[in-house]
Amino acid sequence: LDIIMRLTCADSCIICPPTFGMYKFLGALTKIKIIEVPRKPNFEVDVEGVVAAVRAHKCKLVMLPSPNNPTGTLLPNHHIRVLCEEDALVVIDEAYADFAGCSADALLGEFSNLVVCRTFSKWAGLAGLRAGYALGHADLIERMLAIKQPYNVNVAAEAMARAALAHREAILVTVRSLLAERDKTIAFLHAYRFTRPHPTASNFVLCDVEGADAAALHLFLRSKGVLVRYFGTQGGQLQNNIRISAGRPEDTARLFAALKGFEEERWSQSDADALAALKPSLQCVLFDVDGVLLDVSKSFRQAIVETAQEFGAEVSGADISAAKARGGANNDWSLTLALIEAKGVSPLPSLQQVTAAFERRYQGSAEAPGLKASEKLLLARPLLAKLANKFPLGIVTGRPRKDLDFALDAFNLREFFKATAVMEDGIKPSAAPVTHALKQLGCTAGLLLGDTVDDCRAALAAGITAVGVLAPGHTRSVDTPVLQAAGAAAVLSEGMPELLALLD
Repeated sequence: LDIIMRLTCADSCIICPPTFGMYKFLGALTKIKIIEVPRKPNFEVDVEGVVAAVRAHKCKLVMLPSPNNPTGTLLPNHHIRVLCEEDALVVIDEAYADFAGCSADALLGEFSNLVVCRTFSKWAGLAGLRAGYALGHADLIERMLAIKQPYNVNVAAEAMARAALAHREAILVTVRSLLAERDKTIAFLHAYRFTRPHPTASNFVLCDVEGADAAALHLFLRSKGVLVRYFGTQGGQLQNNIRISAGRPEDTARLFAALKGFEEERWSQSDADALAALKPSLQCVLFDVDGVLLDVSKSFRQAIVETAQEFGAEVSGADISAAKARGGANNDWSLTLALIEAKGVSPLPSLQQVTAAFERRYQGSAEAPGLKASEKLLLARPLLAKLANKFPLGIVTGRPRKDLDFALDAFNLREFFKATAVMEDGIKPSAAPVTHALKQLGCTAGLLLGDTVDDCRAALAAGITAVGVLAPGHTRSVDTPVLQAAGAAAVLSEGMPELLALLD
């Protein structure tokens, strides 16, 4: 691929994301402008779009993998034929073609502007040796050989590649075994609560993660010794996806066991059923923010600990949880002062002093980011989007307006919420902020999702249903009895996947 880019000296190269990241990398090295033609929603190449881009930009180079990495989507030969009719070099990267059982090499006799790239990394398992080859018109291959580095394939790689070709049929037994494990995995993922697998022609399967956070699922699987690909912010439209590669039968069994473990930890059927029973009369859904929409264990709670330390008090997470469980602790500044007082500090600082120290830590400065930078979204964005399409959503939080605005902008959440109530509108367990949000939505019946007894009491005081939520690091055995005693009709798992019951 690098040789092709250096050889063509093209002004631009067309790729179709989401796709193999190396194309952009090589384009940057060779100073070739990368033109992106996004794939269709089903991840097929927008062939008409690519043709239009070739003509509009007079582009001389197109790079497309088949099957595509990371989606597994095959580019059919009749589509490749259409692309090869254009005045551009068409490079088909077939790293995973041996799992698909088909190749564009059948078109090489028709088109001198077609190059097919293959590798021993996947089917032969020689990724560490970096051995591969290109198929194309003799004149083009001759020029590629002329500019490649001498001895660019080392002796060990060459020997192993020759051995792989000599024993290809024996190695393909492993390929067929991987495909069988892939199909078994796909069947499991179709039935699994949190995944929606996409069609694939490769040895891996890309999954939408629904009702859960892909990052959380990835970390859970990793903790169980199962490695899957998580794309994160680098994934663009794949931020809530994982890619699972086929392995040995024992690897598949371990994957299934880990996925079942995640479901057991993150799903309560009885609470999902309780939510489903509320659906007929439900007019709106209200959310608390801290511990519900956002993980604040390293921001607000850490700010409490560090602020207390500044005034000579050692406060633990257990101290904070105990205070929250008693109620009347929805203002973190006042809570911090109360915890300092409970530790016997004398002289006791003023609320203004505590608030200033807390805010320094939480907000940060131009020189150093505050603790708020550590916050993470807990509710999977696709699930939030589906809820917003079905119900009016609102926020009822003890945060000051400026802190809620920060969170809404930082996580791009404004589009989902039609009402907000903040500290300035009242402090839970008062009903005032809840009724304020209900009035904005024009609703009289709804539910409030919160992780504290103050959230539950505020909901009941406003005449709506209280639903508890387990915050990160909290357990059902400890929190469920507390929240139920405060009036929670159900207690949802971290990330609230049981909200899927409202969408059925």
